[in-house]
Amino acid sequence: MKITSHLKRVLQRWTYLLVGCVALTTAQGGLAAVEGPVQLKSGKISGVGLDSGVQVFRGIPFAAPPVGDLRWQAPKAPIPWGGVLAADTFGATCMQRGQNLMSEDCLYLNVWTNADSATENLPVMVWIHGGGWAFGASSGGIYDGEAFAQNGVILVSVNYRMSGFGFMAHPALSAESDRGVSGNYGILDHIAALNWVRDNIAGFGGDPGNVTIFGESAGGASIYALLATPLAKGLFHRAISESTWITPTNVTHLNRHNGLSESAESLGEKAVAAKLAELDQADSKNVLSSMREMSAQDVLSLGVRVSLTEDGWVFPKSAAQIFAEGSHNVVPLIAGSNNGEGLLFVRKERVFKTVTEQRTARETEFAGYGGKLLDYYVADSDDDIWGVEVDYNSDMWFVRPTRELVRSMARTDANSFMYSFTRNRNDPSQRSPHAAELAYVFNNLPDGVEEVDQQIAQLVNDYWVQFAKTGNPNREGLPAWPAYAMDSQLHQEIGAEVEQGSKLRASHLDELDRYLSDRYASAR
Repeated sequence: MKITSHLKRVLQRWTYLLVGCVALTTAQGGLAAVEGPVQLKSGKISGVGLDSGVQVFRGIPFAAPPVGDLRWQAPKAPIPWGGVLAADTFGATCMQRGQNLMSEDCLYLNVWTNADSATENLPVMVWIHGGGWAFGASSGGIYDGEAFAQNGVILVSVNYRMSGFGFMAHPALSAESDRGVSGNYGILDHIAALNWVRDNIAGFGGDPGNVTIFGESAGGASIYALLATPLAKGLFHRAISESTWITPTNVTHLNRHNGLSESAESLGEKAVAAKLAELDQADSKNVLSSMREMSAQDVLSLGVRVSLTEDGWVFPKSAAQIFAEGSHNVVPLIAGSNNGEGLLFVRKERVFKTVTEQRTARETEFAGYGGKLLDYYVADSDDDIWGVEVDYNSDMWFVRPTRELVRSMARTDANSFMYSFTRNRNDPSQRSPHAAELAYVFNNLPDGVEEVDQQIAQLVNDYWVQFAKTGNPNREGLPAWPAYAMDSQLHQEIGAEVEQGSKLRASHLDELDRYLSDRYASAR
């Protein structure tokens, strides 16, 4: 089945080559365009001209299909092709639940450019989508890059392996590795995409020396990872992390307990053993072969918990240690969160019924390390339980790791800028839930929204683009945004009103930092 799927993709690509002349004509139909076809290291491609003059190139392979023996391997170079590849169709989404148009053959990216020529040297922005490292794709409509391209940058969006395909470690996989490691395949996909950008983006009018990586939620966690790993050093020059998703359970050590989670290899080994037993292959003498013989659906159903794995290679130390000691990749940074992140995840009907229940659960969770956290994240009355749960989810999953990034960069010579997004267009009286900022960032709001929302979208897109151009979101005509400093701890509040705040939830986040540090230290 894996081979058949790949052959279908190859045949589809050769069909595109037969209509390459038509596609080339179409690509020249816009108001301004890079002269096609574009020469890549792996072959030539043509794109599609939009009415705005922007050209979009969809479904460009940036790595070989990670199928067969390449499943659970670092990505390999894309397979070269002859002729002109018509890049007019998004590549398949990576394997995930509830999706039809998906495949293991999914390592494709997309480029939007409004450059007049290949010599224009425009800033480049590389988007990494969210979805808990289990869902999502670069083809999502909200991630359309046309507005970014019209605003003076080249937008690249990328797919990457997710779930058990992208974030599972296993002793058998580590044993076959020259470095004795496994896991982090999705992060290695990001690095392969950035290498592709370095080697090819000039052909689209982009500057390989001015690349901004940005992502949201799990994509923000990927930005966190790329800032931490030495393997990405020099491949990007600015970073934006929206709602950085780093939790007590999505970071692990390869082969030992880290104080909050058992090892990544142990998690993978248990998941694979259970699946092989289900498939009546539990007595297989070659576990690795059995793993690679699994269908894609079997791998998808492993249910392994996704995590960044401290493996001594992608992450020589834990990311938290890397940021604490200042050995991360130092670049200008924007990082922020929405002021009601947890509204998307905490359901009123599912929260604790009484303060006593909530306190008991927190005491069990914190396991003697709670300290002041029990004062901060246990409600004073039953009526306040839901609000406290929303704050706890927001702080632990998103606000704390966002501040970790900002503070790590503020201790260097690079500027860092922190924000809190406050707009909820569906109910302006409520706080802004997780992912609410995305349509504003891409300036892709639906028709009929209020004028204030259109203004916010233009402002956020302008901030992001100005930062990509210069490493600073400030320019004439935009509300001033102060850099974050360890003493003032200023951040920009972005919504219907734009103003500055300081020391965002500082006492709560300080105590969460202390708690996590103590838990990790307990395992060393």
